[in-house]
Amino acid sequence: MLKIRSLILAFFASVLFIYPVHAQEAFDIQNFQTDIEMQENGILTATETIDVNFTEDRHGIFRDIQTQGISIQVTGVTDGKDAPWQYSLEPFTEGLRIKIGDANKLINGKQVYKISYDVRKAIGFFPDHDELYWNATGNAWPVNINNAKATIKLPPSIKTSSDVKLACYTGAVYSEESACDILYDQTANTVTFTSKNQLLPYSGMTIVIGMPAKTFIPPSLLEIKSNPPNASVYINGDYNCITDCQIDTLNPGKYDVEVSKFGYITPETRKVAVFSGNSTIESFDLQMSAWFTIAVFLMAFLAFFIAFEPIYTFWKKGRDPKGKGVLVPQYEPPDGISPAELGTLVDEDVDIRDITSTIVDLAVRGYLIIKVLPDAKGLIFKKDDYDLIKVKDPKPKGKRTLTLFEIAFMDAVFGSEPHKVVSDMAEKFYTHLPSLKDSLYKSLVDKGYFPKSPNSIRTRYSVKGIIMIFVGFFLFFFEIAILQTGISSALILNGILSLIFSPFMPKKTDKGVTAREHILGFKHYMEIAEKDRLKFQEKENIFYECLPYAMTLKIADKWSKAFKDVFKEPPEWYQGAGTGHFYPISFTHNIQSMASSVNSAFASHPSSSGGGSGFSGGFSGGGGGGGGGGSW
Repeated sequence: MLKIRSLILAFFASVLFIYPVHAQEAFDIQNFQTDIEMQENGILTATETIDVNFTEDRHGIFRDIQTQGISIQVTGVTDGKDAPWQYSLEPFTEGLRIKIGDANKLINGKQVYKISYDVRKAIGFFPDHDELYWNATGNAWPVNINNAKATIKLPPSIKTSSDVKLACYTGAVYSEESACDILYDQTANTVTFTSKNQLLPYSGMTIVIGMPAKTFIPPSLLEIKSNPPNASVYINGDYNCITDCQIDTLNPGKYDVEVSKFGYITPETRKVAVFSGNSTIESFDLQMSAWFTIAVFLMAFLAFFIAFEPIYTFWKKGRDPKGKGVLVPQYEPPDGISPAELGTLVDEDVDIRDITSTIVDLAVRGYLIIKVLPDAKGLIFKKDDYDLIKVKDPKPKGKRTLTLFEIAFMDAVFGSEPHKVVSDMAEKFYTHLPSLKDSLYKSLVDKGYFPKSPNSIRTRYSVKGIIMIFVGFFLFFFEIAILQTGISSALILNGILSLIFSPFMPKKTDKGVTAREHILGFKHYMEIAEKDRLKFQEKENIFYECLPYAMTLKIADKWSKAFKDVFKEPPEWYQGAGTGHFYPISFTHNIQSMASSVNSAFASHPSSSGGGSGFSGGFSGGGGGGGGGGSW
């Protein structure tokens, strides 16, 4: 039932996938010759000679050999004249890939590839016979194999045809077809298998040779363990592997086995006997050196400090100085601070809202006019557009003069033009944002609110965190194998904590903390302004002067409620569309709508598009009993 189901799946796979892939490969295999010499120790010396004909330019071929249950060691790849091909070894899903060719060179036409390799553990041992069951071509080639032949050199103990049982299978995986000729040559002591027909894509030739029991020496397995693990293993003085490892390449006999590990006392060399067909396990207990014990303790302490250094650094350098801790009523913002600076000081970050509040602030102070354009845009949801008009000869109001940030902002918005429509700045203004943010941070540092730019502090600790994580992962395997103190893990934890704490590392000065408490007091009384409106209304023009601050602090609606019956006319710097009664609350909503449009325009980026690419040829996966290959 399993074979029937597999044949059905193979049929549909061939219909859906084989022929399109074959068309892309642009080569055929003219001849596939496999030559194998069998040694009595069970090692096979194999050479595959693959004659291909490319119909399009390719770099070469790749040969996938399935290695489940066996081990492969490639000894060389040459052409038809025994000149070496350039090749590399790569893993693939089910084994070893031999990629042949030069990435900087294309070839075409007829080419010959001779792949030589040794195979271990390919002999099957049964009570009544030894057996070689070998897929000579592989069943995962997406191209035709016009001719397939396998010649097997038998061990010297085989004398006549009665000493061997022979079988051959051709076709797709699980096929029981036997369309092949078998020739036993007693003089040469060889068996040759030849496919009678062309092998179609994803078909192959598998051979079976049964020989008398004990023809081959069964493999011997030596397993070396150590406590602690990851010690180096030396067999007869030569490095072999890392414990815990299984060595299956030794012939029966006695071997000197030694293990060593950095920082540990090397135990005496042991004489270990390996017997044919038996598994031997040898364990070593390693004792840590005195100097290494001290080093490990110190490294563990260092690892602990490294891991939690970001917490200590935040405690020492990231916390703000202690303020008064009590909100004091404030009816004005701190002297000389702009709305954009105020918003940045509160949360230590420049938001787009902080930048766009500058428009209303500059309008209130007499530097520009906001004009609502009458024709709303949008098919369903109508959205107003706005024209920002620069006052030619401004007469500034209030005590504040233009800061370097505000000068740069005006230049970014208008350039040399007298006015600018907000929608025209979409997908263009964003290029000015980095320099404007840096200018705003610098302004707060120059005024003494921060010792250093909050943005540079966050960036420094974020970059540090990424570097720590990268270095930690890079050192992980080396550190575990050599020191076993957890330094790499400590570096990774340090990096993670650095990234977590980086947003909180900017630190205010004493002046900055005092100003922030002043702002919070100002914000609190703006929020309850409706209950204490007389106190706020006694100063002329205070509604408009504080409006951009209220927008930055996200309390503009509450602020406008305190003045709902005070103003009857809009300010001269705002030219709204339509006529009717003026209400501060409606006016505030309009201003916030304008700010939203500006936010969208300032932050918008041009859309981008991209595409993909593919590679010609290739291989969709390994096949059973020998792999396959393709071109590249």
